[in-house]
Amino acid sequence: MTWIYKGKPIESIEDIPDPKAIGFIYIIRQLSTGKKYIGRKLLTKSSRKTVKGKTKKSRTESDWKDYWSSSPELKQLIKDVGEQDFTREILVFVSSRGMLAYAEELSLYMVGALESDEWFNNNIRAKIYRSWCKPEEAKLLRESLKNL
Repeated sequence: MTWIYKGKPIESIEDIPDPKAIGFIYIIRQLSTGKKYIGRKLLTKSSRKTVKGKTKKSRTESDWKDYWSSSPELKQLIKDVGEQDFTREILVFVSSRGMLAYAEELSLYMVGALESDEWFNNNIRAKIYRSWCKPEEAKLLRESLKNL
């Protein structure tokens, strides 16, 4: 199952429109019930390799192409009913880890995810600092949430 962003498939890093993007906010929808889940995902992960006896840190591509969620409930449901009953859409790409945390939390509050049974999300837990917020990225996110 491919990620969709603004109606277009995102199948590789080269398909991502923002070269500064380090991650994205996404929504997963269950077609049969209409329930939804909002989450965040980094495009890269930290890795280490040993070169000539020295350990070096580097960043490698994460499992974002095959990623479904960190929610055990949602992952089990996808396993039980199959991926064909779900869609994966990227709402916005972000350029910092702080903005990624802020954008996820903002999204969950804006849609009232904890107040309704139409959402799979069960918690919101983040510590956010003003310096992490990038107004232009937050604006893009707010616009994409209007269509939910």
